[in-house]
Amino acid sequence: MERIGLVRTRAASYNGTVERYPPPRAATLAVASRSSGPRPLPAGEPLPPEDYRRLFGVVEAVDRAPDLPTFRAELLHALEEWFGYPSVVVLHGPSIGAALRGGHGIKSGYSRTFLDEYARRWIADDPFLSPHAWGLLTERSVVTLRELEPERDPRQAAFVDEFLRPHGVRDKVGMMIDAGEEGAFYVGALVRGARRIPARDIAVMRALSRHLAPLARQLLARDRLSAEAGRHLALTPREREVADLAARGLTNQQIAARLFVGVTTVKKHLGRALAKTGSATRTQLAVRWGALATATASGTTPVGEQPSAISPGHGEHSK
Repeated sequence: MERIGLVRTRAASYNGTVERYPPPRAATLAVASRSSGPRPLPAGEPLPPEDYRRLFGVVEAVDRAPDLPTFRAELLHALEEWFGYPSVVVLHGPSIGAALRGGHGIKSGYSRTFLDEYARRWIADDPFLSPHAWGLLTERSVVTLRELEPERDPRQAAFVDEFLRPHGVRDKVGMMIDAGEEGAFYVGALVRGARRIPARDIAVMRALSRHLAPLARQLLARDRLSAEAGRHLALTPREREVADLAARGLTNQQIAARLFVGVTTVKKHLGRALAKTGSATRTQLAVRWGALATATASGTTPVGEQPSAISPGHGEHSK
């Protein structure tokens, strides 16, 4: 390196040429810093700092979910952890009404007695299964049982007084995550003991609904392609879920934990999926499943992907 006047020169390493660079210059415009620490929250700020931490805690728990089952499970556990809700359900479908009435999903914290009685006697009277509730969820994204005013309808009032109250449920909250053309998620939680859902919880959940919408749209789109691939092979929804997770490299134990089912159930579904896809091993399943998903996304039918007469390998699906 040598200095020539105000110009620096540097010998190149390969061809012996000399490159010339102008000397550094001071910035022509300097802005004085007025920072005096973090910005204080204005008086009308809906969320105090600790609630922002709850918001980020849930987002951080799900933002790297590789698939829909993982997203559902992590969201459910995050709501239990950060909000303290004892009973949570996460459902999804092509619309908010479809998600509530017949959507796929998971739940935790509900006793078998509660679920059996609900299905046998009360499901038709649940205020959240009404078009009025779906409209409010679409408009507000978060709605509580009290906002639905069940006392105005005798059957809904009986649902609250004769079913929820005896089970210790004082209030209920529902959140909609709008996934656009891909559908919607419904996230519901029961509150026992406390008289109502805190206003701070509602504010956090409304912000959470907005932040999770892009990820929900992406995961539902991916799941839709997987469902189309499953229909091509005549797989049931559960067989499709198991096949997809097995193709991603998960063991039976991991799949069982992800789907909240037993390992024996996973083995049965995986055996049928292997047979229907004409796969003898998990490796073959992964290759064929990936090829079919790619072809489905492009709107073509993969050549040679019709199920064959290959018998599934007993050792592969028993892991």
